[in-house]
Amino acid sequence: MIDTEKNMSIMKKIMLMTAIALVALGSCKKETFNYGGKGSDTTGTLSFDGLAIEVSDETHQVKASTRATTDLYAIYIDNEDGVRFLSTTYNELKGSIQLPAGKYTLTAQSATEIPDAEFENPVYGATKEFTIEAGKTTSIGTLTCTLLQCKVTVAYNQDFLDMVTGNCSTSVELTAGSPLEYAMTHSAENGPQYEKKAGYFAVNGSTLTVTFRGEIEGKSQRMTKSFTGIAPKQWRQITFVQKINGEGDATFDITISDYVEDETLDNDITGDETILGEDPNAPTGDGGIKLVSTCDYDISQPIVVPAEGNPFTLTMNAVVPNGVRRFTVEIESTSPEFLNSVKAINDESTMLDLVSPSSGAINVFTTILPFPYGDKVQNQTNIAFDLSAAQGPILFFKGTHTFKMVVIDNTGCRNEIPVVLVVE
Repeated sequence: MIDTEKNMSIMKKIMLMTAIALVALGSCKKETFNYGGKGSDTTGTLSFDGLAIEVSDETHQVKASTRATTDLYAIYIDNEDGVRFLSTTYNELKGSIQLPAGKYTLTAQSATEIPDAEFENPVYGATKEFTIEAGKTTSIGTLTCTLLQCKVTVAYNQDFLDMVTGNCSTSVELTAGSPLEYAMTHSAENGPQYEKKAGYFAVNGSTLTVTFRGEIEGKSQRMTKSFTGIAPKQWRQITFVQKINGEGDATFDITISDYVEDETLDNDITGDETILGEDPNAPTGDGGIKLVSTCDYDISQPIVVPAEGNPFTLTMNAVVPNGVRRFTVEIESTSPEFLNSVKAINDESTMLDLVSPSSGAINVFTTILPFPYGDKVQNQTNIAFDLSAAQGPILFFKGTHTFKMVVIDNTGCRNEIPVVLVVE
């Protein structure tokens, strides 16, 4: 049974949060920095009105999303000679600043320094050049921050894992002397278990060195391979694979895949997910990825959500024969209220990552849309969805709500499947 009163309470809280946020934004009043005096025939004004920081926080996705955490981003203004005129944070910016006429660069960055290599510590940033003209006002507009490091994850295909008989470690190094170690433990009960966390590397060079050490079929093994062309804003996944040679003997290799869009992101850019750098030998097509109804509804057609008190069973299975590498859900709706409610608890984003969800996405999963996530999705070949409990929350929002499911499997095959719910 759906607890309608509980769902109603939750949604009222969400809408109240949204209303409070809107009121707070409307009441903010900026002041003025007067670092350059009151203005003269040699100075101009840089206005911060309308300055917005957006973050493209998915290394393979070009659609920007605003994040509340940008309030603490460091803001620097330097002239073309490298002289710093302003050092502050985004939330401390006032209405305007007087600057001598000339050329400048504004930098926004999520951290003051970029570490050589650290797990789960991404740093985002952007720069924008502008010119101050005497007696005139200049505005910056929107600044889209992207990843300043290279993101690296490590994986192993199943054939490789089947040959592991002891503890292993993979070392990844981009800056000399600053490697990260991705550990793998082995036990008789659980077999090999490896770390799936992401490492973030300062791009102080373009060559990535990968070294594997561990026990394979009872023997100590070591493999090293280097990869070039490493750059900021990339997500490189290193995969260890077992291969069979012409004599039928098992050999090993280390491959690297590039899952990112390498082109520069311009301001206010929007677009669909783009995958570059695929293995030319990777299988083409959708890899057999499909969404299968396990209820009475035809999920290929819009589904009208019944009114309160009427049964609603909406179940389906995502079939991914090669295992899930990435699974996201992009929400679209004709109801601005529904989108705003999602954004209010999902860091101003309408995108949900089921493999590596943010805390905001988990809020959505627990209050509005009960999607599976994490280990229930990653590398899985069959994922059960039960969205029946979404009936209560979604009935508050009349309109057509589209949940665009984008699935990428471990071979790079991709399929996009929409599920449409209608509230009349």
